[in-house]
Amino acid sequence: MEPWISSPNKSKPVIVTLADGINQSVESIEIKDSQALSAFNVDSFLYPTLQTVDGHMLHSQHTGYINRLFKFQNTWYCGNGKGLYKFTGSSWAAVYEYGDTNNERLWDSAQFFDGSKLYFLDGSLQLRQYDGSSLTTLSAAPVSNYLTTYANRFYLANKNDNLLSYSGLRDATDWSSTNKYTGTGKITVETQDGEKPTGLANFANHVLLFKRYSMHKLFGEDSTNFNMTQPYGVGCIADRTITPTRDSLFWLGPDGFYDYMGGAAPTKISDPIKNYIEQINMAYAHHCCAGTDGRFLYLSLVTGSATLPTVTLKFDLITRAWWPVDFIATSYFLDGQTLYFGTVDGRIMRMGGLSFNGSPINWSIETKPFSADETARSAIHRLFVVADIEVGSTLNVAYAGGTEGTTWTVVKTVSNGTGMIQSLRIPVVVRTPEFWFRMKLFGIGKVKIHRLIREVSRRGA
Repeated sequence: MEPWISSPNKSKPVIVTLADGINQSVESIEIKDSQALSAFNVDSFLYPTLQTVDGHMLHSQHTGYINRLFKFQNTWYCGNGKGLYKFTGSSWAAVYEYGDTNNERLWDSAQFFDGSKLYFLDGSLQLRQYDGSSLTTLSAAPVSNYLTTYANRFYLANKNDNLLSYSGLRDATDWSSTNKYTGTGKITVETQDGEKPTGLANFANHVLLFKRYSMHKLFGEDSTNFNMTQPYGVGCIADRTITPTRDSLFWLGPDGFYDYMGGAAPTKISDPIKNYIEQINMAYAHHCCAGTDGRFLYLSLVTGSATLPTVTLKFDLITRAWWPVDFIATSYFLDGQTLYFGTVDGRIMRMGGLSFNGSPINWSIETKPFSADETARSAIHRLFVVADIEVGSTLNVAYAGGTEGTTWTVVKTVSNGTGMIQSLRIPVVVRTPEFWFRMKLFGIGKVKIHRLIREVSRRGA
């Protein structure tokens, strides 16, 4: 490495991009220069450029905590603590409704074969079949919490027993026939500590039954070749976080968020957001949820003393970077290439646009502590930010001395940009009495940060 030049008029340029997400897994001075201590409403979609996240807008208004969102026969459906509802184009009509509201009614649904019928349950409700107009109770089906389909059968699991039930072949109404090829059955899935099911899914040509601390894989298509393998010691605490993508299955376990590719053991990918994971309210963790738009996976967590989601983070499936966002989602559904999400106050939101439903997007990012020379104090003589600032948007640049603290000195504000790439020259001497300093970029509206160039000179030790 070229040594520092003793002349105070000489400087060392350092070029940094900022699109590798937050990292809470190690001490702040140890993370990569391109990672951040804190960030809100920015992401890595244009990697290595950092950009303000896309906005969202209101699709429709319902009531209550929306815990399930999906489409059936090209019509919107949602579930809340009172019932399951169908969107008529201007309002929500009840498909099934209770006389009271209970946020512990967490709906699950599936479609069978040709998509002509919808099936749903909520943990206490008998499995229902719906064709768009007529509702039928499948009284032979066991009361269950979790529902999935695989190889032309329905699979059901209940959080109160250790049975995995499967329907007749190509017949969702058959839960009693005994033919070994086409009939029904129950598979007992026990663990030494007696833990009960917490989720059910299908992925990579097998059925997955989750418990709190274990994952059980069922291979086969009928009673002649079913094979339940030895479980992995990785469980699930929130079945609505189980999210398939093209290559992986993701879910929230008791110690973090996991990525499973169908062969090897699941991999924990949440160390960079460990402070958020440690704050999960385990008594209400089953209200956490997740969804994907194909590029990012969104994870909503119940933290602190809350009983419903309070935090949403997005995970870049390509760069593996984590980004916190300001909006709170309680359910997700990907319709084609557009992601929709429900909220705690009954709104259905559509991703896209330049604002958060009419409100400007406030964004920020705080860098790691930098030090040009850990044995000597440093001064920034010039700072360049290469950025696009859209018309009506704002970029602020600030610094703080030391590795911690929030006393920020704003040294540059650019408002109402042109939308064209520009190199903002910030002639400032940050004469910190510290060996370390941090930078903060923040603003309102749509901004792209291509790179940060610091010209740092060594001051006397």
